[in-house]
Amino acid sequence: MSAGSRAQVAAAALFQARLSGVALPHFPAPVPTTLAEAYDIQRRLRAALGGAVLGWKVGRIPPALVDYFGAVRLAGPVLRIDALDGSTPGTASIFGGGAAAIESEVMLRLNAVPQHIPATDDEAFAFIDDIRAGFEVASSPARDVHDHAPCGIIADIGINNGLLLGPSLGHADFSALMVETQIDGVTVGTGRAIDVLDGPWGSFRFLVDLHLRSIIELAAGQWISAGAITGVHPIALGQTATARFGDGVQIACIAAAEAGFKK
Repeated sequence: MSAGSRAQVAAAALFQARLSGVALPHFPAPVPTTLAEAYDIQRRLRAALGGAVLGWKVGRIPPALVDYFGAVRLAGPVLRIDALDGSTPGTASIFGGGAAAIESEVMLRLNAVPQHIPATDDEAFAFIDDIRAGFEVASSPARDVHDHAPCGIIADIGINNGLLLGPSLGHADFSALMVETQIDGVTVGTGRAIDVLDGPWGSFRFLVDLHLRSIIELAAGQWISAGAITGVHPIALGQTATARFGDGVQIACIAAAEAGFKK
């Protein structure tokens, strides 16, 4: 079987699972083993699901695999975005029986696409016109997807199942805000965006590099989910996640069953 045929088989299985909202007992074979194969499956799956690419999530490659793959981060397209009003919990759609987690992140909105990798944070800032608090809903129909990281995660559109956008954050110090995440009232992680690798601007530069190498396609108006600040926190159906960004912003969401992808 050719590489293209293998990619098509894996993409088709993931497509059916995401379309139906039904979990898979395991990641569909053949599992990709290189980043190139994984991004090929991602492109095929994204095309099959259809709809506009509303943004890009950025995740980390497990530290033990960084040297092997020659990369620190991974990316996946965002096909669903919902707004949070800061007072009423939103809905985080997850695959019951699959893999599901919530991640507190800062979200950056592109106003234009760079033609080169910005050399400084100030230069990068010029391409962003809004910064929000938010959640990435990280859920895959394949319950064992993390056993195949990073390639399985990349292939299944970065295991992104939507972004939840909260209030805007102050541009001056957004990356240094202390963030706390709770699940059902229990603190599961704290941290600052600036302390995750080289921070949100490092995530931005990573995506620009992928764009310039034609691995992904950035566009004005897209959101960048810049990386899990407090960690990747498993969440089950019915549980509530809460995140506090500094003293002024709080957001919340409740995990509910994925009903199947709709354009």
